[in-house]
Amino acid sequence: MKAGIIGYGLAGRYFHSPTLLAAGFHVTAICARSLDKKAAAHQDFPNAVIVNSIDELIAEDLDLIVVATPNEFHSDHALASIRAGINTVVDKPMGRDYYETASLYDAAEQNGVLLTVFFNRLWDSDSLTIKKVIEQGDLGNIFRLESRFERFRPEINPLAWRESVSVESGGGLLLDLQSHLISTALNWFGPAELAFSSVRSVRGSSDDDVLLVLKHDNGVDSYLSASAISGKPGPKIRLNGDKASLVITDLDKQEENLRKGFRAPAGQWIDSDEITSSAKIYKGSDSHSYQGEPGFYPAFYNEVRLAIEYGGELTVNRELSLNVARIIDQARQTSIR
Repeated sequence: MKAGIIGYGLAGRYFHSPTLLAAGFHVTAICARSLDKKAAAHQDFPNAVIVNSIDELIAEDLDLIVVATPNEFHSDHALASIRAGINTVVDKPMGRDYYETASLYDAAEQNGVLLTVFFNRLWDSDSLTIKKVIEQGDLGNIFRLESRFERFRPEINPLAWRESVSVESGGGLLLDLQSHLISTALNWFGPAELAFSSVRSVRGSSDDDVLLVLKHDNGVDSYLSASAISGKPGPKIRLNGDKASLVITDLDKQEENLRKGFRAPAGQWIDSDEITSSAKIYKGSDSHSYQGEPGFYPAFYNEVRLAIEYGGELTVNRELSLNVARIIDQARQTSIR
């Protein structure tokens, strides 16, 4: 299957292109604007056609287009791809609000093409490990999730557009990392309503400290924290049940390897020991290691390929995508800050 990518920065080059390859896609066309990104695209894919615009990209013979441009361009680029009758993956967030996201799904249905958003964190080691521990019942009746993306960056990076551009242009952690936290919580524990929101800018630019609480229909409460200015980040996951708690301290090393330029041929991925997060189960003062599941981002594009070829189901479907967008909109509207 032939895939094209528009946007060849961090997301397009280091996340999408190697994951596409591992899932068996051929990257045959790349749209990039700057000379350095064009050079990087040619270096990585010397046989791919390098183009200058979305119009040139959709003119290529493609089965899939991946939209990996800055957030403010997602809607326009995805809509062009959809209207050209091409299956489309959009880097998260799909749209800057619920309306943009719903409009793209409506357009995809009208044009008979696949559309989904890259919620790759559903295939992090911690995410897959949580699904395992839920299935095995080791924690008893689960009632609280704490899930985090916390780091300490007290100074704004002027080169990181997500930190510096306005909310209207798609900046801030609510759209960025909370998209992952919300989507994983909904995937693990099902439908939820927003119970609390604090969306704030501490450093004076786009929102950089965001705490949400979701109330799931099944009785679980999810506490979701995304912060760029946490001097002592908490564990990535703490999941409490009435018999025990599961704690996962760190992310797996999929992102770390991808940022270093990892690539693998179809059907291969990073060594499982490197991409399995360390997990422990605690019962008061007693604890023991819990065997985690290795992360596997190619599963996302494997699903996309099978859905295109055979009409298979997608984990990241319209319902999940719109529920994430709805909660993000509500969080911005009801924030106590």
